[in-house]
Amino acid sequence: MELKKESLKLSVSVILALIFTILLIFFPRGGYYGEIPMSLEDGAFQGFQLSLFFEVYKSNIVQFFQHIWEHQSLGGTMFSQTSVEKELIRYYPKSLLIIAIGFVVSIIFGVLKGIFDYRNTYTKKNLLGNGTTWLFQSIPDFFVVIIAFYLAFYYLPMGMIFSNKNWYSFAAPALLVSIYPTMYVARMTCVSLLNQDGQDYIRTAFAKGFKARQVINRHIMRNSALDLIAHLPTIMMVVISNMLMVEYLTGYAGAGNRMFVALGGRQNTVGFGTSDIEAGLVFGFALCFIATVLVVHIVKMIMLTKLSQKGA
Repeated sequence: MELKKESLKLSVSVILALIFTILLIFFPRGGYYGEIPMSLEDGAFQGFQLSLFFEVYKSNIVQFFQHIWEHQSLGGTMFSQTSVEKELIRYYPKSLLIIAIGFVVSIIFGVLKGIFDYRNTYTKKNLLGNGTTWLFQSIPDFFVVIIAFYLAFYYLPMGMIFSNKNWYSFAAPALLVSIYPTMYVARMTCVSLLNQDGQDYIRTAFAKGFKARQVINRHIMRNSALDLIAHLPTIMMVVISNMLMVEYLTGYAGAGNRMFVALGGRQNTVGFGTSDIEAGLVFGFALCFIATVLVVHIVKMIMLTKLSQKGA
């Protein structure tokens, strides 16, 4: 019954996410103005035509799905010989590699950092533990990337670290992507451990002579694992949001950077946001991101179901 509820919630969430994505991507760009006569004078003034706005809005959505139905494709791109599907195949695997590495690194090092923070909460090392966790959570992500760029530019071979030509070009972006999620997991792990601290079964374990490491590994972390698994989709969303920002700032040739270009993010002139966007490509990348989070949701549901059955 609980699994059915979770499945229903997940289905509704995916549908709402798709609807919101479609409405956002195909939102009419530019102003829709016309001559609207004033009631008591012969003159006219420029006014916003709401009916024209919604007409264009509807037309954008209908034409896009008609094209999908007729051509079995999400459409073309700014390159005449390149389809959306080719761009997705070219760019998304590169970003997926960063996402996967950032996700795994965040969980592993986040849990280890959380245990360290927990064990040193009431010691002088707390500044190094919870202090650094709080610091990195307080600093904006883009500021961390800027600092990394500064250090790389003046003290490290920047061309070797951030160049797209090297086979290890994913390493630096993946590391930057994982910083904030790692601190998020560390904070969550530490809080979960502190909530269990002092409970009867913990005191009993210490009374039996178990060391702190044994108590944490055998008892506390086993219960904290449920909290961690429940937050896996949230961690993935944090990783993806960081990936979009990091790819743009580092120039990494992945889905995030390409999507920014598709949204008209690299223009030579300053305008009012009326330039055309590659709507099909943006929608394709959005589907990939939603599918990635959906897979993590499904994994979370399976793991929680198995753990609850073992507990029963």
